[in-house]
Amino acid sequence: MNRTQTACFALLASAFVLAAILVVQIDRKAEANAAHADGQNVLQTTFQMMTATTRNDDESLFILDNTKGVMVVYSANIGRKQLTPVTAIRMEEIFGGRRGGRDR
Repeated sequence: MNRTQTACFALLASAFVLAAILVVQIDRKAEANAAHADGQNVLQTTFQMMTATTRNDDESLFILDNTKGVMVVYSANIGRKQLTPVTAIRMEEIFGGRRGGRDR
């Protein structure tokens, strides 16, 4: 193998490395853009969080506490970086005391 072949292989390897970096960056950009989608949802065993557009195109945060059976709604003020609690609702009031799909 002479110097020209070695240089060609080195350039080819660097092209593959740069292509891999480009693919990873494009994937990260796609994930970052997905965060701005409507109605994001986070599921945990003890709580669920969801954002949704409410009236007047406001963005609200809904948090459901699975252990206490309470949903709290927060209004977001993006300019001030604040969350203001709007209401707290017990799920028993809405679903009539049912838990897990069965009556008590």
